[in-house]
Amino acid sequence: MNLFRKKCVYCRNKIDKDKEIKKNVKIPGFVGTHPKNFCSEEHSSNYEKECEEHLKNSKGRGGCCG
Repeated sequence: MNLFRKKCVYCRNKIDKDKEIKKNVKIPGFVGTHPKNFCSEEHSSNYEKECEEHLKNSKGRGGCCG
């Protein structure tokens, strides 16, 4: 029984021990990069592309600071 298995950030599937790919990625809403677990290189690159698109589209919407 594996209660504390890691999950892929992109697809949310459980990852087998020592098969995860750790990558520092930018998370929208946070400063800097943070380590996240992925099940494949394809999912890590897809996650980075989606975050870049989200950051491009969210600029200039305003908010409390401008």
